[in-house]
Formats: sequence, structure tokens, C-alpha cells
Amino acid sequence: MVSDEKIKKIVKNIFIDSFNSWKENKLKKGIDTSHILLDQIAPNERLIATIIQSLQTSLGQKLWEKLTVDLAKQNSFEICDKKIFQNSRPKTKDLDFLIDKWHSKRADGIRVSMNGYIRELKKEIKKKQKEFKKVQKAKVRKGDGVDIWLKKKTKNYLLELKSPHINAGNGNDFSKKLMRQYQHHLFWNYKSKVKALVCIPYNPFDIPYEKAEKGRISPLIKNQDYLVDNDYWKFITGNPNAMKIFKEVINEIKEDGSMYSELDTLINNFKN
Repeated sequence: MVSDEKIKKIVKNIFIDSFNSWKENKLKKGIDTSHILLDQIAPNERLIATIIQSLQTSLGQKLWEKLTVDLAKQNSFEICDKKIFQNSRPKTKDLDFLIDKWHSKRADGIRVSMNGYIRELKKEIKKKQKEFKKVQKAKVRKGDGVDIWLKKKTKNYLLELKSPHINAGNGNDFSKKLMRQYQHHLFWNYKSKVKALVCIPYNPFDIPYEKAEKGRISPLIKNQDYLVDNDYWKFITGNPNAMKIFKEVINEIKEDGSMYSELDTLINNFKN
């Protein structure tokens, strides 16, 4: 388990370093977008919106990936080379019927577990071992890779980090993607222990995430197919108070005021 103090130190350093890196890059490159109308009728407001949007993007997925990797290392996870997974797609369509079958089952059913698909997948791979020996590896299709590949003891974890704000139908897309990831990994060793997960780093809603996004995240099952907010960071750190510590760090940064002051100075720099 990662201690409270260790989490606080890592999170604070990464937040501040990410902001400083963005600031230096923005000062170097400047404002490289324009709007034919808003630059004329509301130039200051458009400038602020552009800078904030740039910062929001910068403090997005790459930030959460960095936090995940650094905290996972402290909790005895091995960080595997995800480039290996990116070239793990088997050049055969002999198993695609299972994905189609279970994708439909999960889309049409209620809380249909991924376990049935995994059992059938392993059984089919085992049955066709001889003919599959000739199958070559290919690059995974766009969007089917993993963001982070962790390993602890003998179990692999294939992580896909996602923004908490998802679109209608994304749940079905995520479900199919997880099935392809299981296929790509297990094809080469059906005995391997593996868990593929969609990971959502925080819950922006005032109600439980699964209620707020019920129609969009379905058919994914919470804590089976996806982890969100503290459930995710507890898994990464082993610390049940991880998200609480994150929020304490954010409040400390807010109370300190220096990050806001630097942001305000940067905005004023581009106004002049």
C-alpha cells in the first residue's frame, strides 16, 4: 500500500510539474488558434477561453497516465511495455464470432458478465492450438491498444483511461474493445491471468457515477469492467483514502494561490 504522505507528495509534484510544463510550452508557442468572429467582438474572453481550454487538455489523459504509473510503481506493480501489446493482434478472424456473440448478449441483457466470454475464448483457443501455431502477429487496429499495462505477481492488467464524460453508445464500444483486448492477450497464452479495465479517474457528478451515466456506460459493470474515482485509485495504490488525498492536494494548491497567480500573469502577458 502507498502511504498517505507518499501519495500526497507524488500527486502534488505531478500536478505542479504538469502545469509548469504546459506554461513553458504556451509561452514558447503562443496562441496558435483564431476565431473570425469572437476575436473581434469579445477578444479578451476568447483569449481566456482558449488558454483555459489548452490547460484543460494538457491536464487530461497524459496527467492521469503519469499519476497511474508513478503510484503503481510504489504499490509493487510492474510497468510492462505497452508497445508489445500494440503488436499482438492475431492475423485470424477465427475468434471474431465469439466477440459478436457476446457483444450482442451484453448489449441486450442486464449485467451480463464478461466471464462467460473469457471462458469460451480460452476454450476455443485451447481447442485450436495446432492450427493457431501458424498465425502471425499484427499491429492492433487503431483504438484497440492499451494506455497502461501493469503486472503484479502473475496477473496482467490492461488499462484503458477514459474521460468521465462519455457519449451515448460508448459503453457498447468499450465492451467490444475490452473483448478484443482479451482476445489479443490470451491468443498467445490462454493460461495467462489477465484483467482488462476501463478506468475513469474521477467522478464529476454529485451522484454515483453508475447512476449519472447509466444509459451511456452500459453494458459495462462497475468494478468488473470499469473502475471509477476512488475505486480506481484504491486499486492502483492499495490505499482506501487515495481520492480523499487527491482532493486535499488540490485544495492545498488552491489555498496556496501561486498556480492561479501564474495563470493570471500568463493571460495578461498575451493581452499586452
